[in-house]
Amino acid sequence: MKHLPKPLTVAEIAALVGGRAVGDATGVVESVAEVASAGPKDAATFHNMKYAAEAAASKAGCLLVPPAAEGAPCAAKAKVIVADPQAAFALLLGLIDAAKHARVPPGVSPRASVHPEAKLGAGVAVGDFTVIEKGAVIGDGAVLMAQVYVGADAKIGRDCRLYPQVVVREECELGDEVIVHAGAVIGADGFGFTTDRKTGRHAKIPQIGNVVIQNRVEIGANVTIDRATLGSTIVESGTKIDNLVHLAHNVRIGRDCFIAGQTGFAGSTTVGNNAVFAGQTGIAGHLTIGDGAVITAQTGVMSDVASKTILFGTPGRPHREAFKLQALYGRLPELVSRLKALEKKLDIDDGADTAP
Repeated sequence: MKHLPKPLTVAEIAALVGGRAVGDATGVVESVAEVASAGPKDAATFHNMKYAAEAAASKAGCLLVPPAAEGAPCAAKAKVIVADPQAAFALLLGLIDAAKHARVPPGVSPRASVHPEAKLGAGVAVGDFTVIEKGAVIGDGAVLMAQVYVGADAKIGRDCRLYPQVVVREECELGDEVIVHAGAVIGADGFGFTTDRKTGRHAKIPQIGNVVIQNRVEIGANVTIDRATLGSTIVESGTKIDNLVHLAHNVRIGRDCFIAGQTGFAGSTTVGNNAVFAGQTGIAGHLTIGDGAVITAQTGVMSDVASKTILFGTPGRPHREAFKLQALYGRLPELVSRLKALEKKLDIDDGADTAP
């Protein structure tokens, strides 16, 4: 349970989320909770029929439900009927989140190290033991929590939020309203080496490009985004990156993509807009993945992907084809047994036990 910044009536919640109140619209809601544990002063959401039984028994003071569930059994005192209950509930969570963030006061900690030639905008907050190097620029309203490192000539946009131990290396750029969670490293060297054919020894290829993160991108904990060899590794506006994701040098990710945890991109791959990468997907280098492509969990992508294609498996195949193959794999023992029986019946020697 989390408390709202101020109590709201059910009618006020309906107005906030663009929904319609049903039941006691004058009831007061003070907090939000999960549907199973919600009490008479809580708001909760029901957007998946999988939880219909929990919703029916919920004692919530206000339950956000889709139009299709308006007549479903419900013990809540009131309901708000709204097209997208999950998005509506996110608005309530946003009120709590904004209030929490407002508690971070602007100012530079005396324990921070800020180079005299760095530039800090109005209302910037800099936490303990944060280091901001020469020539770095921090936009208005940005929050850099404890132990953040911002390299020389790096740029952090307006209203960014960098959680503890984030590293933004030299010359890298973050746009406005970017969120970077703890432990992420932006601008580590790309994995580039040459190998001497005679000695087998590896020599480093200097990585002298940068990383450019555009506006409203969110980057999860322990994400690593490598700087380009030349030019920029780029993540375009609105893309959301989960924890433990790796983007190699010179990758370009389009607008409003979703990238789930433990996904990795090899170098110089380009992704279009609104693509989705489920968990543990692996993307080979120098590929082009089109707009709206969906790469399902644990898929390995070895070749270019057309727009709006759904891939599954390793190597990735169109999902319907891949599902058929998976069904056949499960039947292989049965099919082999039948084949052996047929060979025996026809007195066919398959040569399996014959020495070469």
